[in-house]
Amino acid sequence: MAFKFNELNWQQIDSLDRDKTIFLLPTGAIEQHGPHLPVDTDIFNSNALVESVAKSFKGTAIALPPIWWGTSPHHKGYPGTISLRLETFHHLLTDIFSSLTAHGFYRFLVLNGHGGNAGILTASTADLSETLGVSIPTYSYWQSIKNVLVEIGDSEIGGMGHACEMETSLALYLRPELVNLKAIARDMPDIRVALSCIDFRQPGFLGIPLDFRRDSKSGVMGDPTLATAQKGEKIFVAALAAAIDAVQSLLSTDREVLITERFN
Repeated sequence: MAFKFNELNWQQIDSLDRDKTIFLLPTGAIEQHGPHLPVDTDIFNSNALVESVAKSFKGTAIALPPIWWGTSPHHKGYPGTISLRLETFHHLLTDIFSSLTAHGFYRFLVLNGHGGNAGILTASTADLSETLGVSIPTYSYWQSIKNVLVEIGDSEIGGMGHACEMETSLALYLRPELVNLKAIARDMPDIRVALSCIDFRQPGFLGIPLDFRRDSKSGVMGDPTLATAQKGEKIFVAALAAAIDAVQSLLSTDREVLITERFN
């Protein structure tokens, strides 16, 4: 049976075991990624991970169609960015999961590929726990592989921020034909306030809303000149292993942990 939700018919979906099936939702963004990466970088990465995970489970993990767009107001200064309002993103999540829970499904995982979605995902899944009675775990893939990023990173802190050493390495591994090698250039963040550094390995704890048109010369934050396909492979393999572990854990989690009385 296919592992992509959109390739199944309604009878195949209805035949899925509610207690032994998990739906995986990729979230990301369509936004500028400097002059050298495509605007679908974030959603492509999360969707690639979700589809690879689902394929490995052979029918018990189903890849949902991705939410292509995310909340990216900080990138709107550059053409190519399509940003959703917070309430739009929240309503999308609500409508998707309420459609699935209406037919008895309750095992879910949101795998996120865009930092700007993190806050609204946390808030939305907390709300859905109250309104739908289902606990929906969510995480951003880089959160699970910080040790690998520290190990392979050659840039100074600030070098893995956006369209950076990490994301460019992933692109060189997954689809090098879409990387504009001639346009790759170092553009380290201008840290105007202490403790606010943007880096996947060691972010500053002081969160300040960004404006990439103001805070970056090219839309890049980091050092993509140090990216390699070999680093990208290590990143993807580690992120995939972590995602598989997460799905295995959720499939073995008792039903009572994931749902409340209002779901019954």
